[in-house]
Amino acid sequence: MVTPTTLSFIGRHRYPRPQRGVTLIEALLAFLVLAGGVLSMSKLQLHLHAQADLARQRSEAMRIAQADVESLRAFVSLHDEGATSGTMPYEHIDTTSTSIDPSNSTSENTRYQLTRQVDASASARLKAATVGVTWTARDGSPQRAVLSTVVAGVSPALSGALTVAPSLLSPTSSYARSASIPTSAQHLGDGRSVLKPGRTGTVAYVFDHLSAQVTHRCTDVASDRTSAQLSAADLTHCSELRGLWLSGTVRFANSTPPHPEQAHDTPLDLAVSVQLTGVADAAAPTCITEALKTVAYRNADGVRRESVPLSATPAHVGVAEWTELGERYVAYQCMVPIRGAAGRWSGRSVLVPMGWTLGTAATDHRVCRYSADFDHSGAIDRNEEHPPDYTAVDRTLHQQNFLVIRGDQACPDSSAARIGNSAVDGASQITTVQHQP
Repeated sequence: MVTPTTLSFIGRHRYPRPQRGVTLIEALLAFLVLAGGVLSMSKLQLHLHAQADLARQRSEAMRIAQADVESLRAFVSLHDEGATSGTMPYEHIDTTSTSIDPSNSTSENTRYQLTRQVDASASARLKAATVGVTWTARDGSPQRAVLSTVVAGVSPALSGALTVAPSLLSPTSSYARSASIPTSAQHLGDGRSVLKPGRTGTVAYVFDHLSAQVTHRCTDVASDRTSAQLSAADLTHCSELRGLWLSGTVRFANSTPPHPEQAHDTPLDLAVSVQLTGVADAAAPTCITEALKTVAYRNADGVRRESVPLSATPAHVGVAEWTELGERYVAYQCMVPIRGAAGRWSGRSVLVPMGWTLGTAATDHRVCRYSADFDHSGAIDRNEEHPPDYTAVDRTLHQQNFLVIRGDQACPDSSAARIGNSAVDGASQITTVQHQP
């Protein structure tokens, strides 16, 4: 018999409820998203690998370029005759191109081409080099790394300056030599320069380019040749001599009061003496004086300004005429021998009158020295500042100038005083101080 309870049970289970859970479409969509992520990660890995490979190649290219630049700087001589096996002299630094194998297995998927461009047109002492390394990356794209440098044609022997005491070092000039060497000294081309003081002298001195010290004294030099005309072949009678150079000018001002910047009166005859102190075994210094005047003339090179002997005529320089500029003075040059490891000298330079007297009367003359407080210490306490007495001089001294005035006048002071033929830095502190008597 069918009861109401039975009908109720049948009514509940005739139509089952919908299933709960993940459908097939949802699963497919999730798989698609996962596949896209995996593909993206694969592409990222490929990109990272390619970039790492390119970075390795770029590092290898820079190493090759740097090695070539260092090889250019490693020359051991300027010319073929000084080159050694496996080295390249400076004169052979030139444009080139070569193929280079990689140096390690990580970069063996490409080859490198090195191209060096050298430009020496700017200066005989400088060569501008551009080193480029090209290669093809894994993806076929062309790549290039470039380094530029300038190689100076300076003798490697000058690297010995690192072993020289700092007190002996000074800035180099455009001639690749110490700036302390007189500019009129002739370059011999072998790390030395020669200077013959005086136009008619027969003695010349040889300077070392590194230390600026005198190394040799040469005699029997042709009296009709100037320093600029001398070569190593002219120096046949030379003896070793270690010394330091001392030079300057002596100007004359007879005006009342005297003007240190207008001291162009006719020079008197004189000699210069260096009186050493504290060096008993040192040889006597040698000084040479020469009365000069400044002239200007025109030749094939244009207008030239030059100092010539006071008695010289235009024929002295091979021209028909010149213009005298009014400057007259005495130039002096002294060679002070030095001995011992220290290589220093101390003493005092004085003028020796010839036919005139030192004193305080109007008929006498007073010697003043140009001095300048270059280091702004408030005192003339350095040898370069032209003190009354030099102490432990260990280098060349230039522009140690004097002014000769009337004996009854005081040594003048001028904010625009000039040393030699040009104004000096710090001219506001340049003054003259009584030196003799």
